[in-house]
Amino acid sequence: MAEVRIAARVGLLGVSGAGKTGLFAILTGTEYGRAVAAGGKSVAASVRVEDPRLLRMHQVEGPQKKLVAPLLEIVDGPAVALSGPEKQDNPGILSQFRECDAYLAVLKAYDGSDPKAQLEGLWGELFLADVESMNRKIDKLKAEIKKSIPNRDEVQRELSVFQHLSEGVLGGDTKVFEKLTPEEERRIRGFQFFSRKPIVPLRNVGETQVGSAVQGMATCVKLEAELLAMEGAEREAFMRDYGLSSLVTMGLPVRLYRELGFQTFATVGDKDVTAWNLRKGSTALEAAGRIHTDIQRGFINCEVVSFVDWEKFGGYHEARSRGKARTEGKAYGMQDFDIVHIKFNV
Repeated sequence: MAEVRIAARVGLLGVSGAGKTGLFAILTGTEYGRAVAAGGKSVAASVRVEDPRLLRMHQVEGPQKKLVAPLLEIVDGPAVALSGPEKQDNPGILSQFRECDAYLAVLKAYDGSDPKAQLEGLWGELFLADVESMNRKIDKLKAEIKKSIPNRDEVQRELSVFQHLSEGVLGGDTKVFEKLTPEEERRIRGFQFFSRKPIVPLRNVGETQVGSAVQGMATCVKLEAELLAMEGAEREAFMRDYGLSSLVTMGLPVRLYRELGFQTFATVGDKDVTAWNLRKGSTALEAAGRIHTDIQRGFINCEVVSFVDWEKFGGYHEARSRGKARTEGKAYGMQDFDIVHIKFNV
């Protein structure tokens, strides 16, 4: 079975010294020096989304089988400046993140830095980049309307869409995108607007703040890098000293995956255990398409074993033998970590 395709691209945004390149190295296993050496260019690497349920399933169904997990591509690049003359470089920097599906804002939360102001500043830079892009399109459409063109009404409607979006984003209203009709969506197709994509904040705190109650998701990137470089027993001893029961960076891919609106369904074969990424609210027919378009095209039905039943009876085949495999049609709403076997005919 082929490797699962990349579920999404996540861009790391942050000011200078925020620790995003250190986080990139931890998440992707990339050598820190190589990531830093990228200089003014972005660098990308993938990370497996290894949900604890998937790892448990792999052990039960057969650790000798190939384990295939969803992937996130992590993109790192130059720091974003929120003040000073360096701000003039932001358009070129942000353009390297335009194709990302979401953003992880790494916020400097040590040495008296204000993470809330940084998050607001990053949003402001993203909004400004979108408004400038929209306004360039608006100027182009206005110029077309002045000409004697047969499709003036069509161009005018397109202009109205971009003007409405520009006004909304300039006012900080990202929900303006949610109100677009299918026809309006068609008119902005091809534009990768930052302000309609999720941004997840992560505070990079100092060592003295580790283990204390910090609002939102937080960790000390430098400390976690040092802990991960240790052997198991030594690492556990140091984690106890810091009051840590787990490392934030280890669970971050799964957390990001969920924040992006994904759920998982699994297939168990003779040679592999595969987890497939799927948008929440998707149907069995859409799940079939994630595996292969031919399977979707020839879809008959699917057998579904819930993860609860899988866990209760200690395996996929055991749950099926107890009559826990339900037959569902193409409209069935997939539940997180359903284990499925799809029947098809092409």
